[in-house]
Amino acid sequence: MNGLKEESEPEAVRPNAGDYFVVSAENCSWWVSTEMARHIEAMLDAQPRVEWVTFVDLSGSRVRLSVRQIEFIGQSTADQRAHDREFSRRLSRERKADRSWDEDK
Repeated sequence: MNGLKEESEPEAVRPNAGDYFVVSAENCSWWVSTEMARHIEAMLDAQPRVEWVTFVDLSGSRVRLSVRQIEFIGQSTADQRAHDREFSRRLSRERKADRSWDEDK
């Protein structure tokens, strides 16, 4: 050996994304907690209508956005994403099964 000792590092634990909502505007998207999504939706439903909404995304960034810029708010749960991945795999298998041998050339 060359005298250098290689230390084994514990495998990094990847955080679980869990459940969140996506807030999307024209050129940007933010991931927010369920509670923050409820706050944003309350601001969108407020009467009289507010012009701006302020929220904090999952990375801790504070965002102030014109409510007119919000295109959608969508839920994304771990179960939904697992279902989406399985659905995509099934579609892929279906496409491969439908492919004719001539397409491979």
